[in-house]
Amino acid sequence: MRPDYQAILFDCDGVIVDTETLSSNILKQMLHEVGLNIDDHTLHTQFAGFTTQECLELAESMLGKPLPETFPEQYRQAFNSAIQNSLTPIEGVVELLNSIRCPIAMATNAKRAEMELKLELIQLTHFFKTRFAVDDVTQGKPAPDLYLKAADALGVAPEDCMVIEDSLAGIQAGKAAGARVYAYSAVLPASLQKEAGADATFASMKELQSLLGLTS
Repeated sequence: MRPDYQAILFDCDGVIVDTETLSSNILKQMLHEVGLNIDDHTLHTQFAGFTTQECLELAESMLGKPLPETFPEQYRQAFNSAIQNSLTPIEGVVELLNSIRCPIAMATNAKRAEMELKLELIQLTHFFKTRFAVDDVTQGKPAPDLYLKAADALGVAPEDCMVIEDSLAGIQAGKAAGARVYAYSAVLPASLQKEAGADATFASMKELQSLLGLTS
């Protein structure tokens, strides 16, 4: 039976486009070069889903000193180069989007220019006529602002929205907005996502289609 929802609100990184692994690997290597070694669990639980600025501030607090002044720009250039060469949609996303008949929106902690570039590169811009980036709100995830703004733009109450997320910060944002949250467990363990508040988890976009009642 199809769950009762009127709109679906999507995160971008790690849900629509496969960028979380790219960005994590680049950040991990660059931080190693300045003397900070962090493991994958720390990356996925404390860095994934947060803004670049918040990630760099956390890295500085863990390092105990400021990062080099050139670090943010070098990271941005390395990430942009990587996505130009190897960005792809998450497997099954196009089929999922084609099966949806209710209003949808995107709400991402990325900056608007980054969001637009990613959608253009994977040729999915046309699906997300309503889309918001961290530039559009006072507070990014885990605050609820982005999902509240997206729901309002669609004219749907947050409690009637389904949020599709992967990061702990994003799950917390969706729940704080009052929405139900389904979490993609490709990187993070489903147990951690459920602890953060996810109502359900899924391992593939085909499984999500079934959870959303979109399969015949």
